[in-house]
Amino acid sequence: MSAKRVAVSAAVLTLLACAGRASGVAGPSGRVQLDFRVRFAGHVEGVGLALLSTREFGIAGKEPPVPAWEEPNLPGTFAIGLDADDPPTRNPFDANGNIHGRPEHEVSLHWDNLEVANALSPVAFENGRWHDLRVAVRFEVGGAYVSVAVDGAPVYSDLFIAGLVPYPWRPAFGTHTGVGQGSCRYRLLRVVREGEPPAQPEPDRRHAIGAAILTPDHQFEEQRAELPLSGRRAARIVATLALGAPPGGIDPWDRAGSVYAWDDEGNRIEVFRFITPFGRPYTWKLDVTDYQSILRGSRKMGVSIGTWVKGWQVDVYLDYYWGIPEREAIRVTNLWSGDWEYGNPAGPLDARFEPRLVTLDRRTTSAKLRLMVTGHGMSPNTDNAAEFMPAGRTATANGRCFENLLWTTDNYLNPCRPQGGTWKYDRAGWGPGAPVRPWDIDITGTARPGGLLHVTYKPTPYTNENAGKGRASHLVEGQLIEYR
Repeated sequence: MSAKRVAVSAAVLTLLACAGRASGVAGPSGRVQLDFRVRFAGHVEGVGLALLSTREFGIAGKEPPVPAWEEPNLPGTFAIGLDADDPPTRNPFDANGNIHGRPEHEVSLHWDNLEVANALSPVAFENGRWHDLRVAVRFEVGGAYVSVAVDGAPVYSDLFIAGLVPYPWRPAFGTHTGVGQGSCRYRLLRVVREGEPPAQPEPDRRHAIGAAILTPDHQFEEQRAELPLSGRRAARIVATLALGAPPGGIDPWDRAGSVYAWDDEGNRIEVFRFITPFGRPYTWKLDVTDYQSILRGSRKMGVSIGTWVKGWQVDVYLDYYWGIPEREAIRVTNLWSGDWEYGNPAGPLDARFEPRLVTLDRRTTSAKLRLMVTGHGMSPNTDNAAEFMPAGRTATANGRCFENLLWTTDNYLNPCRPQGGTWKYDRAGWGPGAPVRPWDIDITGTARPGGLLHVTYKPTPYTNENAGKGRASHLVEGQLIEYR
């Protein structure tokens, strides 16, 4: 999205016909689906659809002022934005993100005053045609799964948004035409509300990492966290990661960071990985329910950030939503862990990944491999690199083969924007100011209760022509997660 905005708002219309209710107010339900159509004529910045919280804005009346409806951030409200203006830029350091000159049509999701996701639309909006959109929200304990399709093409498929719980709402549209002569028309075609919402217990919040100050001289800190005891199942565990300014100020660079927990056998388990923004504080929410077998009792926790200038203050909170999980994670096993050089013939990276043979728990009914791998080192102008080079890889589970490309192409859409530095460039499995998305591989068909699982991982062979002058590396955590 463009950093330059012209605060010229177009007409905003509340649509009162909602599921047969004359007032337009929709009470909580288990699933919501909205079908609507939009048509852009001429240049339009964008349009937004909000499920406007009646607790915040009342059951009727004017909509709140929104500077740019393609970014509809509103308290207590879920909304979707359609943006038709993300101008390309050649400046690596300016606030505009579209450094690779990609299409200028995007779909963003917003919850409770924050943009939580942004993705490229498969369809261009500014062509004078009507476009059909479907938004589906399925509420679960602790959050909701959101799906969005444009003209039948999926943009989001069951994206989990932590904290998005049922609330009473009324629909509202708004447009942002900018300074041009464009216009936008929209029609709400149908609203479907199905089922009763799941019970939403108040979360049991625990402070897992408290005000850890990480600096060049102190890049890793361990703490003892008092977490809930075992014996009670959690339907969801949501982590809140808050990065703030320490007394000496914030590191202006992007740095790799991780949050760890130690299991009962003393194994260090990476719970999630993140990359700090260029010089700004930020807060994220992440679903960490997969680690509920470890995040119990009096637990040693740790946080690391490879900071070399100034530093960060880190807080991590864990919200436990008690209930029956979709599937219960019962064990996490480390497969590989290390920060290993990539492309040096004297020490091939693939030699680090010795095949693993794991005996599954007798209670295991499903499982997945989780590969948390990020490439680091070198510069975007160097062909031989790890940070700015796509890398193929292959994993196998009992002979079943899976392939993937370690490459992230949506950093310019990161909700943590703008930043300083080169935050907008494609990278090897990560982006500045964002949690790292793992490569999760469902191996349920090959995982049998109490059986043996043979696992391999192989990166594509690569030779770094600058080996010995500059280090290219892959930061690796490979895990097996079992469920019953």
